Amino acid sequence: MNAASRDARVDAMYSRDKFAAYICVVAVWAVYLFIFWRMADHIAASGLTALMLVLASLVLLLNTAAVVALIRHYREDRAAIYGTDIYYLDRIAAERRARS
Repeated sequence: MNAASRDARVDAMYSRDKFAAYICVVAVWAVYLFIFWRMADHIAASGLTALMLVLASLVLLLNTAAVVALIRHYREDRAAIYGTDIYYLDRIAAERRARS
């Protein structure tokens, strides 16, 4: 496999992983917002609205920061991370071709 083909595959894998990570962050935010919206009356009745807002904000902030850091790490070291995946995917494909 030539370097250009390998780089294109690495870029494609990185793009898919980055997209999936962003979708997961959006889903977590949506779930938290939906749950807070549905539970707002119960939370208010117990007098914990401010606490729940602070705690949920911290969880969302830390989760988002972790995903951003993960994407940054993948971008910086994508040749090593995805190169290994490509190597084994190519070996699996070669073995399948050899069997058939």
